[in-house]
Amino acid sequence: MPFPRIDEIKKMRKHLEITQSELARMANVSQSTIAKLERNSISASYEIVTRVFEAIENEGRIRKINRTAKDVLHSPIVSVHKDDTLASASDLMKRKGYSQLPVLNGDAVVGSISDESILNQLRQGSSLDELSHIRVESVMNEAYPVIPETTAVEMIATLLSGSPAVLVQRKGRIAGIITKSDLLKLI
Repeated sequence: MPFPRIDEIKKMRKHLEITQSELARMANVSQSTIAKLERNSISASYEIVTRVFEAIENEGRIRKINRTAKDVLHSPIVSVHKDDTLASASDLMKRKGYSQLPVLNGDAVVGSISDESILNQLRQGSSLDELSHIRVESVMNEAYPVIPETTAVEMIATLLSGSPAVLVQRKGRIAGIITKSDLLKLI
């Protein structure tokens, strides 16, 4: 089994929200061994390092089984309004580093826009100047699925096989967004 670097133990443990003592118990080592590993002040045996990383991996698997949309979403969402221009949508995507965005009309989700949608306009003969006048509404794609925050990660993975993103709803309002790359980070 290939291991991450030893100096990743602390970050991985904190990500799982477990204490040094809990990790020590799971790996059948002392808490001081975990502390020394995290400080890089010990040269541990292969066997100890193996037990520690296997404990982290097992705990990660257990916790992922019970993860829901609430645990994965990122918020606040970055979106465009249906009346925005393609040029402003493109600029926002570039500044934020996103390839797609939800399209809203007030608080209502009415569609989605992607870099591909904008590039298609260029391929179909629109000039860069014309993009500053074309409204998002005229070229937007279907809206992303909207799911409750209690939706299991496994269901989200299924939805993402047919959509680049899903929106997460809390108390009737959009609370966040989950993309394919968000799920891949869990692996």
